[in-house]
Amino acid sequence: MRKSTHIRINLLIGIIILSGFITMSIVNYSTYSKIIKDDIENISKLTSTNIYSEINNELIKPIFVSLTMANDSFLKDWLTEEEKATDEALHLKALQEYLIGIKLKYDYNSVFLISDKTNHYYHYEGVHKKVSPNDNHDRWYYDFVDENVAYELDIDSDEADFETLTVFVNCRIEDQKRGFMGVTGVGLEMDEVQNILLKFERDFDVEAFLIDETGLIQVHTSSHHIEETNVFNEASLDELKVDIIQNTSTMESNQYTKDGTKGYLITRYIDELDWYLVVRKDTSVLMRSFRSQIMRDMFILILVFSGVMLLTRGLVNRFKTRILNMAKTDQLTQLPNRRGFDEMLRDAIIQFEDEDEEFFVFVLDIDDFKDINDIHGHIFGDHVIKSIGHYAKKIIKKRGNIARWGGDEFAGIIFAKDMEAKIIAQEIIDKIHLEKDFKGYNISVSIGMTKVQKIDTSDTLLNRADKGLYIAKEKGKSQMMMVN
Repeated sequence: MRKSTHIRINLLIGIIILSGFITMSIVNYSTYSKIIKDDIENISKLTSTNIYSEINNELIKPIFVSLTMANDSFLKDWLTEEEKATDEALHLKALQEYLIGIKLKYDYNSVFLISDKTNHYYHYEGVHKKVSPNDNHDRWYYDFVDENVAYELDIDSDEADFETLTVFVNCRIEDQKRGFMGVTGVGLEMDEVQNILLKFERDFDVEAFLIDETGLIQVHTSSHHIEETNVFNEASLDELKVDIIQNTSTMESNQYTKDGTKGYLITRYIDELDWYLVVRKDTSVLMRSFRSQIMRDMFILILVFSGVMLLTRGLVNRFKTRILNMAKTDQLTQLPNRRGFDEMLRDAIIQFEDEDEEFFVFVLDIDDFKDINDIHGHIFGDHVIKSIGHYAKKIIKKRGNIARWGGDEFAGIIFAKDMEAKIIAQEIIDKIHLEKDFKGYNISVSIGMTKVQKIDTSDTLLNRADKGLYIAKEKGKSQMMMVN
């Protein structure tokens, strides 16, 4: 073979191989670009779910604490006697001890009470000031009173704590006749909430913040954005304003472009806060790196990219499974939560319709649980809830399951005949009432139970079981009532 022909053949083979690699790279680039975008969106959504859970844990608790304070008979009685107390110093000391107790128990940097009668702003260190409509720093108080809502969150600097930027939970206090008595609540340092967002920003390379319905930033890792920056002033986000604000039930996912930079915007409404969680993920850096790698070394890119895609897909699926399991599990008892129970009940009804598999649904409530918390504290109360869930699950074993319905209530399913189901329910009641661990605490439970029927839905079953629980409570508690 002539040398020139050999060169031409080698050149032709080289061109074919090179063309094949170029064609495969173009096809793979087009295919994997979409996959990368989808995975980035999924990771952003999972990150948003995690942040949502953390924010709930951090901010919902002070709301509950403040609402509990607003309904505490001590504060109402104290306000009633505020101007009648014979010993003002002793009266004030009692309030200080109460506020200090809340501060120490929950480690909030602010715990306060404002009296409608005297306009005194009480801090755990005493009388901080007297609020006035002429003081701009006190406008929040009069605006909140005028709104006539049970509670609100307010971002403000804490005058009583060196102007520390604070998330305040303001709660309205009313007497038995719905008469306004004052405002109480707690304050959580903004740093604590910012640290939650900062952790996720570092771990997942996202920007996360909270906005109100107008788009004004309420919480951000950069304090100069708080109550200063409105995200809807950005043209790319203003176009999404209606979709974001009107969607208060599901997670919202949108693509956006800003100054040539493309990314994903994941938003989710937090009902208790009346704020929106926003997670922004920039994808342009990754896409530029991907194109650069294609140009540098096509063959290595295909191998590396394939491995990265497999690993990413595995991590995303694993992370997604873990999140789904967490979403259906109560963290205190490790039992299924309300969402998990709804799925169990739905499956049981389908099985009943297909195979006539009889079962009973019950609702269990801890008797006088509020008194247990008030007398022995919330830590002991959590111990009681956790123990009762453990005992009930152990008794039911493989004949059904039990879930934490919410608060001190449990709901469960028992696959058994009438008599056996009643025996199991009574065994749970007896076990808890006689449990040595609860000796001296007078702890008991009441159960309402019902049997599935052909026309039943989840709601009808739970309504009947709840009705049975109500009857059991009315008849003296620590007993089971069957409702058909």
